[in-house]
Amino acid sequence: MEHIFLDFEMNPIPRENTEARAVVLSEIIEIGAVRLDENYQLTDRFSLHVRPVLNVVQPNITALTGITQADVEKAPMLEEALHQFTDWIGEKPVRIYSWSNTDEKQLLRECRLKEIELPRQFRRWMDFQRIYTRLLGLSRRSPLSLKNALGASESDFEGSQHSAVADAENSASLLTLVKDREAFAERTKVVLELMGKAPAPAGITLGDLFGDFSNIRRRKPSVRKDKKKKKR
Repeated sequence: MEHIFLDFEMNPIPRENTEARAVVLSEIIEIGAVRLDENYQLTDRFSLHVRPVLNVVQPNITALTGITQADVEKAPMLEEALHQFTDWIGEKPVRIYSWSNTDEKQLLRECRLKEIELPRQFRRWMDFQRIYTRLLGLSRRSPLSLKNALGASESDFEGSQHSAVADAENSASLLTLVKDREAFAERTKVVLELMGKAPAPAGITLGDLFGDFSNIRRRKPSVRKDKKKKKR
């Protein structure tokens, strides 16, 4: 099984568009992802700008991400961008990961707003921030930022922060580290000792950490039905 770690960059929907904002507050303007093989080694990258339809790219978003309105003018809209992304993912069995569940919620809600059928690849999703927080023995109420998680593992952020593909690649590096139990224990030893915590038992597997996939709620393919249900 392959592993896809993804990240989105978003642009806000104008406040006066209250109908749209009742569903989602932003639009995706960049999809970034990396592919890991069955040994959790990086094999490929994906990066694509997405054209928003409800607002131009705002100056603060450009300052944060480097993405300008000119970058997205001729980019595909979300539905086509998702087609390109799923073509890149391919037909092999995959697990989808992101750092926190923010990107998952964004995609679900934006697809609902724009009446886009959610691609099957995204109906099961892993929140790796939650898993990593659990590994460090921290409360779910105190999740680590990606930057702090990298610091706790004695790693530096590679690339530009708030670049979708760079965020995805740095997040994926932690997944690769977790797979090597001895390396993870060694590189997080000082932090864990300071917190009075112990790492997960050496014999534990990623399957144990993620739990049974059967416990993850299944996404209904009918987005229109979800939209109607939202209005009641």
